[in-house]
Amino acid sequence: MYSIPRSPAVKTLAQPAGLLSMQVDAEFVAKQKKVLSLFLTPNQIDTNAEYYKIGKEYNIEANLENYTNKKAVEDFLALYKYGFLPKNHVFSIFYDKQKDEAIALFHLFYYAKDFETFWKTAAYARVYMNAGQFLYAYYIAVIHRTDTVGIVLPAPYELYPEFFLNTDVIDRVWRTKMQGGIINPAFASEFGIVKENDHFVYYSNYSNYWTYGDQEYKLSYFTEDIGLNSYYYYFHSYFPFWLKGDVFPVWKDRRGEVYFYFYKQLIARYYLERLSNGLGEIPDFSWTKPIKTGYKPFLSYYYPFIQRSDDYQIPYENNVQELQFLDTYEKTFLQYLQRGHFKAYNQEVDFSNSKSVNFVGNFWQSNADLYEKFGPRNYHRSYEVIARRLLGASPEAVDKYTYVPTALDFYQTSLRDPVFYQLYSRILNYFVQYKEYVAPYTQDVLNYVGVKVTDVKVDKLVTYFDFYDFNVTNSVYLSSEELTTNKFAPTIVRQPRLNHKPFTVTVNVKSDVEGDAVFKIFMGPKYNGEGYPISLEDNWMNFVELDWFVHKLSTGQNQIERSSTDFLFYKQDSVPTAEIFKLLEQGKVPAHMSAEADFMPSRLMLPKGTKGGFPYQFFVVVYPYHSVENVAEPIANFIVDNKPFGYPFDRPVQEAYFMQPNMYFKDVFVYHEDAVYPYQYSYPYYVGYKAPFNKF
Repeated sequence: MYSIPRSPAVKTLAQPAGLLSMQVDAEFVAKQKKVLSLFLTPNQIDTNAEYYKIGKEYNIEANLENYTNKKAVEDFLALYKYGFLPKNHVFSIFYDKQKDEAIALFHLFYYAKDFETFWKTAAYARVYMNAGQFLYAYYIAVIHRTDTVGIVLPAPYELYPEFFLNTDVIDRVWRTKMQGGIINPAFASEFGIVKENDHFVYYSNYSNYWTYGDQEYKLSYFTEDIGLNSYYYYFHSYFPFWLKGDVFPVWKDRRGEVYFYFYKQLIARYYLERLSNGLGEIPDFSWTKPIKTGYKPFLSYYYPFIQRSDDYQIPYENNVQELQFLDTYEKTFLQYLQRGHFKAYNQEVDFSNSKSVNFVGNFWQSNADLYEKFGPRNYHRSYEVIARRLLGASPEAVDKYTYVPTALDFYQTSLRDPVFYQLYSRILNYFVQYKEYVAPYTQDVLNYVGVKVTDVKVDKLVTYFDFYDFNVTNSVYLSSEELTTNKFAPTIVRQPRLNHKPFTVTVNVKSDVEGDAVFKIFMGPKYNGEGYPISLEDNWMNFVELDWFVHKLSTGQNQIERSSTDFLFYKQDSVPTAEIFKLLEQGKVPAHMSAEADFMPSRLMLPKGTKGGFPYQFFVVVYPYHSVENVAEPIANFIVDNKPFGYPFDRPVQEAYFMQPNMYFKDVFVYHEDAVYPYQYSYPYYVGYKAPFNKF
């Protein structure tokens, strides 16, 4: 979703397999290799590696002059000398002590005055710090440092396989590793283990009704998709709730708006998937009543994840202050809405002003910018953090470092829990109440005089499942010899993932004017969960923005063809780290992982649909293009014009005003060409090399 600027010396090249790579100079290649080297085997220390020799001897205090913010270094040293999170412990950013330490570590990385100091500092942390804490701070630092712009980062599922795979897969991987291979190939293949060339492939599927109950399991192919969960981790990495907006000043004034837009898109996309599976509306919940939706994950991160039972009741006696805080936070927001303005923390906000969405987003994220005009706060509680803790159903932590993890404790696993969508749907409902104070767009604002969309044609929309291979070698421990020689067979997991056939949207426009115009394409529901048509006034929050581009209109008839492969908000699957190293030997890096950043996986563009075709609708709008002046990178690569994100569905609508000549609603159907549910192919029902899914 968010673009980062390209490195100065890059050139896009077409690859035979359809992959776009960028040519980079030798300095960039050397830097890229150094950054990647610290991500290899993160749970083990290679004493023969370059980073170990440098990190072991590096002295932060002796190099204090090599940091631009000496206080940040001193703060880190004070915490470190007192005691940091030990190795081989669970790390989560949602626990206060661990959060403070991770922030201090990030600052240490961020304020290194040059790349060499940064890398030496990172090597030091790689040797001495908790692996999860190091990876977290290092990943975010690479994204935000100016001298690592364009550097490619490994996909989160390669770094943290345990967050993306159920324990049955990990157990099979470990068993094969301990046995030194497969003893009985016929037996192994029945349990989804096959050998291909020099490595083993482990067939993996999604959680079933044991985890989700008798309905929600139908969505596991979506909520557990490795690309979707990585997408959420990327979003957090670009906009951590604890990071001050001064680090990304080009986004600061729209940070809260980005928060609203991201979750609106995510929840709307989830809702479209629910409709395809007959699940209907996203359930509501109450803090004081049993939560109907249980979740029993088969995940493990040092400890097995907590399992929340159906009809779980949050213990009131043990969480009095937390429950009171959540209730008060919600009611406080509504009280300010009733007044029409907010006045606190040395700032005043008029809710009728559309730009107040930035404050509202900051309020619900409880991010660092919310209190920036108020000064340092010794007392800080986050609505999101407390809500996650209570809904996750974890018992009280034993101490500051010892607790049982839940799916909601990590950005890599949050989307797997159905209650996540219920929580953020609840937050969005407060946004909707706020948006009612913002004046809706009038007919004059929405109309494009002299421009009429006469027709929209959409190719047949077809989805299917295909197998996707990804590397999970970081889920096993390598022997000393394997670490030293760097010779070992990769561990590959093969999983069915939702995909779709490419399609084209053709827009016919009759124009009496000539000039640049913005085209937007949205997808939304046609009917609600009960099969009744939804009015646009009740449906505007459910539209997902698919594409956004500028096209020059000529007077007369215009025909614009837009391929789904060009849609702005989507990207290809990540390239494996091993392939990135191969590209580096050619002086190249993957373009979509370098010049682009956090976009939704293109394979998840369309909801699954049904065999007979599930009804949805496309919405196309054309309006005059007005450029934004003095917009710096990286925001210039993302912002097309001066409209709010999601325009015109960024606020409540009056349906009559959306019957404009420059707008067009097109009924579409999404057809699914495979089995209804991918779990039906779970091992041992498929064996060997036989793939049950169609491939295109």
